[in-house]
Formats: sequence, C-alpha cells, structure tokens
Amino acid sequence: MKSFLFLALLSFFGLSATAQGTLQFNQALVVTDQLQTVPSGKVWKVTAIYGKDEVCRSVAPLYNNWFSKALVAGFFLNGVEVLSFRKFLTQTMYSNSPTCSSNSNSGYNFSSLNFESDPNVLPIWIPAGSTVQTSGSNIFLSAIEFNIVP
Repeated sequence: MKSFLFLALLSFFGLSATAQGTLQFNQALVVTDQLQTVPSGKVWKVTAIYGKDEVCRSVAPLYNNWFSKALVAGFFLNGVEVLSFRKFLTQTMYSNSPTCSSNSNSGYNFSSLNFESDPNVLPIWIPAGSTVQTSGSNIFLSAIEFNIVP
C-alpha cells in the first residue's frame, strides 16, 4: 500500500510538472560582423563557423597592452570573443595600438599562443537578449532560430 501511494504521488507530481517551453523552428540565419541581438521569445543555436580574417589582437596574457596581427575565426558573444582558431602572422608587437600601426618591436615568438579549432566551441545555444557578431567581415556563423512556445 505504501509503495502504491508513493508511486501515485510520484506520478502526480511528474505529470503536473511543466517544462520552460517547447522549441519550434523559426528560421535559418547567417550571422556576420554586424551586431545582432537574439529577439525576445527566441533562442539561437549556432551550428557552424566559416572563414578566417586578419585582425589586430592582444597578445595577453604574456604582454599587457601589446598587440599583433593575427588570423582568427571566431565571434563575439555579449562582447566576449569566442575563438575557434588563432594564428599570429608576424613576430612584431605594437605597444598600446589595437590597430597594429605604431610603436612596433620585433623578434617575439607567439607560436605558443596559436591554436586550431576547439571541438567544444560549437554548437552553442544563445538565449534571448544576447548580442552576437563575428570577429571579422570574412567570417560567418550558421545559426538556427527557434521560437520558445510556452
């Protein structure tokens, strides 16, 4: 009798519990270097990244306020860069120059900071209200937008 009552109560609470919502396909998206915001009531699933772009990036954590040219594949999520590839192109560092244009020093080896795709970067789910843009104009993200149906 006790086990029947326990199973009945467990079934009642299990059947009365509701999820946060159901996902319904809305559209396929291509995300570029233009800042985009995930709309309210939606969620994006970023499934792939394509392309690489030459950019100027900090060589931190080794050197604060020093920058160098790099080839990257990545995107910004709420202002934080998520990289799947980075390769520094020169052995030149630029002091306090995020455009890699002045006060250069040569001869530094950045090869220890280079890396190729991290299989754990994608896919990534991005909730409503989040901002997304790629790290450069030659990089694209493939995303799927879902409606959250209560």
